[in-house]
Amino acid sequence: MNKQIPGISKWSQQGYTLVEVVVALGLSLLTVSVVYALYIQELKAQGVRGHVLDMQQQARVVVDLVTREILMAGYDPRGVNHDSDLTNDFEGITYDPGKLSIKADLNGNGFISDANESIVFVYDATTHLLRRNTGGGNQPFGEDIEAFVIDYLDQGGNPTTNSKAIRQVGISVTARTSRPDPQYAKNGGYRTVTLHSRITVRNRQS
Repeated sequence: MNKQIPGISKWSQQGYTLVEVVVALGLSLLTVSVVYALYIQELKAQGVRGHVLDMQQQARVVVDLVTREILMAGYDPRGVNHDSDLTNDFEGITYDPGKLSIKADLNGNGFISDANESIVFVYDATTHLLRRNTGGGNQPFGEDIEAFVIDYLDQGGNPTTNSKAIRQVGISVTARTSRPDPQYAKNGGYRTVTLHSRITVRNRQS
């Protein structure tokens, strides 16, 4: 006569059927697949957020540095632009639709031949690079720049092509992510951010 051990059910004595094992494995695989898919999705989202933050930081760095350079444009502690000698006069900002040229007598020696006293910003649309030339050649300054727009304005805020009339400079910098996002349909997958700044030229020749 078979006696059932107290505390152990008849069901537990029988164990699991093959169908039950297969169903349990299927549910486990489904759960793992869902968790893995969510993990991959979060990794991609983190990557996108990282690229966006880098893009925004790049745009801010470009705007901040160009703004500082423009604020120093025309710095003339020796007053060479107001004396009778015209040979060493210089324009703080020179009108040029293709580049931004800035001059300043930073060391106060009456000349602008030293490093960083004559700066030119040139945008290369082919490579998406903003280059900065301080006399030693065009050096990469801003990467992944989609647009760099310069507006030259007079005292009344009107566009001008006369270097001597420039009193304000408007800059518009559009940066883009370093890599395209397949999930982003616009602009070939590249997200962009645009920052604007209008700077008053403090040091004027006249």
